[in-house]
Amino acid sequence: MSLPSVLLFGRTNVGKSTLFNRLTKSKTAVVYDQPGVTRDFLTATVDGLFQLTDSGGLFAPTDAFTRAIEARVTEALKKADAVVWVVDGRCGLTPTDLTLAEQLRKLKVPRILVINKVDRSEDEEDLAEFYKSGFEIVIPISAEHDRNIDVLKEAVVRALPKAEVCAVDAPIVAKFALIGRPNVGKSSLTNALLGEERALVSATAGTTRDAVECPFAWTFKTGQTERFILIDTAGVRKKTSDSVEFYASVRTRAAMAEADIAVVLLDALTGPTALDKLLLNEVATLGKGCLLAVNKWDLAREQLERDGEDIVQFQKKFLEALRKVCPFTDAPIVFLSAKTGDGLEVLLKEIKALRQRLSTKLTTGALNRCLQALQLRQPPSAVGGKRFKIYYAAQAGQMPVAIKVFCNRCAWMPTTYARFLENGLRKTFPLSGCSVKWEWIEKPQKEGSETEKTTAGRAKRAVPRGKRVQNVPKDG
Repeated sequence: MSLPSVLLFGRTNVGKSTLFNRLTKSKTAVVYDQPGVTRDFLTATVDGLFQLTDSGGLFAPTDAFTRAIEARVTEALKKADAVVWVVDGRCGLTPTDLTLAEQLRKLKVPRILVINKVDRSEDEEDLAEFYKSGFEIVIPISAEHDRNIDVLKEAVVRALPKAEVCAVDAPIVAKFALIGRPNVGKSSLTNALLGEERALVSATAGTTRDAVECPFAWTFKTGQTERFILIDTAGVRKKTSDSVEFYASVRTRAAMAEADIAVVLLDALTGPTALDKLLLNEVATLGKGCLLAVNKWDLAREQLERDGEDIVQFQKKFLEALRKVCPFTDAPIVFLSAKTGDGLEVLLKEIKALRQRLSTKLTTGALNRCLQALQLRQPPSAVGGKRFKIYYAAQAGQMPVAIKVFCNRCAWMPTTYARFLENGLRKTFPLSGCSVKWEWIEKPQKEGSETEKTTAGRAKRAVPRGKRVQNVPKDG
């Protein structure tokens, strides 16, 4: 179904983002009492009826991005099937609103005037000037208190053209989030993959504040077209005193939790940092697939050519630096340039392959043979005179790959042994970039007893009475 598009339009701080969250029943847009918070376009479906887009506020007096935002909003107005003009009912019509009204009157699409922050029916008595503005559809609402939101939704649906039925879309191959430090090029990569200027790009760190979800289709060189969902996120810092950036960071982490895969973007010029390690650890904690993308590869190559250095040696040194910062990372790595488009298709191929690996099914027999071989090659050292022992293992889930292990005592397992087992699994099975979640189920046996010699099959049948211990901490 091809849904009509509706654009939320208006000056800064009139409540467009609050209304967007209310209509989409989400907390996607960052809401804060400060002009110019929204910079990127956020799009979501409202009850399967239409696509709603939250645009940046116009005429923000202190925002360095005002001109870029205004240009993008003007372009979006030309493409929208309907426009919802949001004004502040407490302020009345300002000179800025009158300027925007003149711009809207030139459009040939349905226009709805929404008077926000009208919390009570008594407040409607003071709205005469809005009704005299010349717009046919005028609706007083309170986005914060959910007042007249259903009335607005019905008015939008009535004003919109009927959606045209089109061919059924192909399934989504993968949903991935672009994460990384500020100013590593996430928004530039988003625009390059989408083939349009969807995200605002600036040399100023912290430009992106929302987690912007962007469906897109990519036609590979083979002629095959695949659909993806990309989430462009705000740059993550260690600490920030800025309230807006704090909430943006919270949205970034929420977006990571919603995605199948996290693409951690690194800077080819600065190399991996301690903050990159923190992000990789967080991806592992969330159990997401992980892929590393090294951006600004075009600038790095130019620098190498000027200095007469070897490209292969540079990549080798980069990987060595990465292993020093993140010694346990086995995620696939792609060198690319968002500016030139070099490496974009390779990135999407790696994302497809990783999504397939996240659905890996390990046969019980192969899994137990692998773990048995690992134990024979390197038996766990004794802890307090007691030795950890694995009786049986089985895969319990996918995305992440979840494995139940039936053992004697978790307290007897050396702290690094889970990491050793996981590394062994990765070398045996196609799990590069996949998180592994272990669930340890204790079934202690009396030392020297006949039951201690039970077979793996009998141990499996006895497990339900055992004690379950989850999420044994990993080192690194």
